[in-house]
Amino acid sequence: MTRHYPDPQDWYEDQAVGHRGLSPTRTVTAADIGTFAGLTGDMAELHTSETHAAATEFGGRIAHGMLNLALMHGLVVRGGRLVSSGLALLGWSEVRFTGPVRIGDTVQAEWETIALRESASRPEAGIVTDRVSLRNQHGEVVVTGTVTELVRKRPV
Repeated sequence: MTRHYPDPQDWYEDQAVGHRGLSPTRTVTAADIGTFAGLTGDMAELHTSETHAAATEFGGRIAHGMLNLALMHGLVVRGGRLVSSGLALLGWSEVRFTGPVRIGDTVQAEWETIALRESASRPEAGIVTDRVSLRNQHGEVVVTGTVTELVRKRPV
C-alpha cells in the first residue's frame, strides 16, 4: 500500500516485507544549501561558489550529498513512515550518492520494507529495515540507502 500522509498506527505488527511508500515532494533551494553549509561548516566551493561550481562538470552549484541524505530522511518522515511508533533510528547503511541535486530540483523519497526482526534487547519493540531512494523531478535516482529503525509494538 502506498501512503502519502502520516499514519499514527504504524506499529511493528502493521509492517510487512514488500510494503512501499511515497513521500510528498520538496524543491531544493539555494537557501537550503547555504543553511546546510553554515550549519555543518562544509563550505566546499562546489556548494557555495557559483563561479567555481560553473567551471566543474556540474555546471553550477549542487547540494551536499549529506544534505540530500538528510532531505531523503526528512521526506520519509513527512510521508508518515513510523512517525508515531518509531523509538530510535538505528542507522543508515549502503548509502550511495548516484546523481547531483541542483538548486531548483524537486525531490521525492520512496521506500520499501525489506526486513523485519524481533529486538533481542527490547521485547516491546521490533526492528524494521527499509530500502529508500530519492528521485528528482526527472525520475532519476540521486540517493539510495538502507535505514534500520526500532519500532514500538502495539501495547498489550
